[in-house]
Amino acid sequence: MKKLSLLLFVLLLAGHLSQAQKTIEKVKNAPLHAGESRTFKAAYKDLVKFSRQAMVDAGLEMESVEKVDEDTYMLIGRTRASGWSWGELVRVVVLRNEDNPNKNIVRVYTKRRVGTNVTAKGSYTNTILSNIEAKIELGEY
Repeated sequence: MKKLSLLLFVLLLAGHLSQAQKTIEKVKNAPLHAGESRTFKAAYKDLVKFSRQAMVDAGLEMESVEKVDEDTYMLIGRTRASGWSWGELVRVVVLRNEDNPNKNIVRVYTKRRVGTNVTAKGSYTNTILSNIEAKIELGEY
């Protein structure tokens, strides 16, 4: 009976880990306009730096930072799984505004690693956007 219970636990864990990896790809491949956005009066290069710092300040570990194209950066952060949660994934997209280089857009998209994860925080949007705003106001260039 113990072996069967252990086997079921291992299979369940493997299924959840596989689901979590699929979620990373879903977050990465979600439309760039997904999530909530805010326009900031800051240079594009500075917003990329501030976004990364804001994610770390919010308690996220950086999963990846990539330049999508000349006008777009995508940053993905995550929280670790714990005894209470499988964790969350957060994607921040920084978009350059070619018409006004000092008014650029940051878009935050949060997703639970496992859909049934009711103990996940839910959204890092306000925290990250507020952290970016604070960095701009403090002039952390």
